[in-house]
Amino acid sequence: MQIRSIGRAILTYRALPGPKQFHSSLAKNRWIFGGNRSGKSESCIGYDLCSFALGVHPYRRTPKSATIWAAANSWPLVGKLLWSEKIKTYLPMNQIQQPISWHNRQDEIPAEIRLINGNHIEFKAYEQTRKAFEGRAIDAFYGDEQCQSDSEGIWTEIQARLMDKNGFSGQSMTPIIPQSWLEERVSNLPETDEVFYADLNDNRKSRNGHIDDNEIDLMIAQWPEEVQETRIKGYFAAFAGAVYKTFKRSTHVIAPFKIPDDWLRYRVIDWGFNNPFVCLWMARDNDRRWYVYREHYQARETLAYHAEKVKQISGKEHYRATWADHDAQDRFEFRNLGISTQPAKKDVHLGIEAVQAALKVQGDGRPRLYIFDTCKNTAKEMGGYKWAEGTEIKDAKDEPFKVNDHCPDCVRYAIYGVEGKFYFSEGDLSSAA
Repeated sequence: MQIRSIGRAILTYRALPGPKQFHSSLAKNRWIFGGNRSGKSESCIGYDLCSFALGVHPYRRTPKSATIWAAANSWPLVGKLLWSEKIKTYLPMNQIQQPISWHNRQDEIPAEIRLINGNHIEFKAYEQTRKAFEGRAIDAFYGDEQCQSDSEGIWTEIQARLMDKNGFSGQSMTPIIPQSWLEERVSNLPETDEVFYADLNDNRKSRNGHIDDNEIDLMIAQWPEEVQETRIKGYFAAFAGAVYKTFKRSTHVIAPFKIPDDWLRYRVIDWGFNNPFVCLWMARDNDRRWYVYREHYQARETLAYHAEKVKQISGKEHYRATWADHDAQDRFEFRNLGISTQPAKKDVHLGIEAVQAALKVQGDGRPRLYIFDTCKNTAKEMGGYKWAEGTEIKDAKDEPFKVNDHCPDCVRYAIYGVEGKFYFSEGDLSSAA
């Protein structure tokens, strides 16, 4: 038995490591990140899913009466992308039992197809929410493009469904939506996972691909600069609307090390109760490079609790300054609890410019701002810090969106406090030492 149209899939597969290497490790979770029209969906949905369903997969044994889930974001995309463009093209129709069970017969959106070999593919739409992904044991899950709502929750449900049958997942996507949990997983890849990248440029006809070079050049020219690396190569990159477009985990998040005794140290506080209370510990080396080396991040606790935690974490360290948001009562109570603070310099736009300058990679190939990978909330919020959208009465990019901004605010207070145009005077800092 052969799968129709397999030639094109194998060619696009070679933009990845190639079919044999691609399957050889048999990881439980496989992620294919690729640019637009790079062949990622062709190889994941068209070739891999269909060969597994037919029982002719070169490196995976298909269990008897296997249950396979295939998902896209919406039911129209299930019909158009999963079914019409991929599965219907690759599966020989004489291998599909009739009649097909339809979600919407008129729009040709299937709910389930059964193969004559006893295996069946059930279709899902992420828009059905997490509830639709509960309660069944399955042998395999295949997803195309990012889940746009409750992605981590749905992913957790899918993992539970695969557990009983020791199943596996394969997902292909262009990671254009900021999803910190996924980026962190890929950055610290567990042994159960493997990652591959598909480059749009490998599909150029000049590289023996399938798309005219001119067509690819025109596509790239239409994309904003901050998303080009993602849409071409599938890398996590800066996203449209991001305040810190140059922030990248691969560049700015590093393994911890012992801070030398002669580096200047600072603490920065952003008050919160329902929102998290945040304290960051930051150090500045002799080359003006900043390091976020500790964080305390917790909601729904008293100031007395936070003061005690900050003192415990600080130990015997000495700080050039401890800055805090301007709330006078919180600063007064914290002083009575043994921690004096200074009101932070809060010019938002000038502060953002100071942080942007520190994030920029310098002539020596290094930025001036690093975050220890133990400061997970700081890394997460720096990547997701976005400009508020415009309205009829306010221009876009007037101010950052006030959600999950507590750590970026602290970073801004510290860097702008030392390096900004209106930085603190030596007298200010000496009084807080």
